[in-house]
Amino acid sequence: MINCEKIIDSINVGILTIDTDFNIYYMNKWFALHSEIIQEKGKNLNLCDIFKLSPEHLKSLSRHMKTALTLQSPSFYTADSNNFVFPMKHSLTTKSIFEFMQQDVTILPYDRDKKQVTILVYDQTILMEEKAKCYKESDALSHANKIANATIKKLESAKNKLVKQKDIIYKQAHYDQLTSLANRTLLHERFELLIENATESDKKFGVLFLDLDYFKEVNDSLGHDVGDELLRYIAKLLLRETRKTDTVARFGGDEFVILVDDVESEKILSNIAQKIITAIQEPHKIKNFDLQVTTSIGISMFPKNGIDFNGLIKSADIALYDAKAMGRNNFTFFQK
Repeated sequence: MINCEKIIDSINVGILTIDTDFNIYYMNKWFALHSEIIQEKGKNLNLCDIFKLSPEHLKSLSRHMKTALTLQSPSFYTADSNNFVFPMKHSLTTKSIFEFMQQDVTILPYDRDKKQVTILVYDQTILMEEKAKCYKESDALSHANKIANATIKKLESAKNKLVKQKDIIYKQAHYDQLTSLANRTLLHERFELLIENATESDKKFGVLFLDLDYFKEVNDSLGHDVGDELLRYIAKLLLRETRKTDTVARFGGDEFVILVDDVESEKILSNIAQKIITAIQEPHKIKNFDLQVTTSIGISMFPKNGIDFNGLIKSADIALYDAKAMGRNNFTFFQK
């Protein structure tokens, strides 16, 4: 049987697993040897117990750790380009122009929830010595290296900006700008996923289609600013009254759609609808106005009332108008 631990301890690479507070969970024999500590005791220590790291070094390390955890991809940097080094004096070279071992460092995401990363340390002292000689022999090469490092930093910055822009574009395409709820696009995607899962597992799910009774009168009498603030308030209320596994979306205007996953009976949907009606009809303070509004809700179920997005929405919409015809401030299920 292959001994993986023996293989890990035989390679000339330092392996260290830590969290963002620099607590050590694992180190291999190479790292322990060059840090002058006993391997078995290493995982009970903090990185700052082993090395005297400056605030700049800790800040640089933290930044790269967070980048690796956020992007779920490796983060790379070297001692010369980022002014960071684990102060290990036991280089593989017998004589060195450097006080400390020169290292390439790779940070790999290990456990995002526990904020843990694995750090790989490579001894690049010989290579760095050759670099230093080249710097002395050629000012042009030194200048080119600075330009290259600056370019790398610009590329890293550009990459981070692209990631942020991608996130912004995704939110703009999938979330309602006024309420921050899911919009129709994201609602449709969640619908398709629920239908696929429900079809495979023979589960049911429900659709609640609701709007605010006489919302137009609020806009006409108090203004759209008050109406918009009321919609934002209702959005938060709907999130509060539903489960985290449910999807709450703004369908348009004062219309909202709620997807209720894994429904065993109509009673569950009735309870949720009644909770929402009761919560909404409570008086609300909106921009110094005491408002009391009500809602009507139409309910459909998969697969009883439809097997696709349009069918289920249409059924719930018809039920909504039935609820309004019954006097509003109530809910009703779709009836064929």
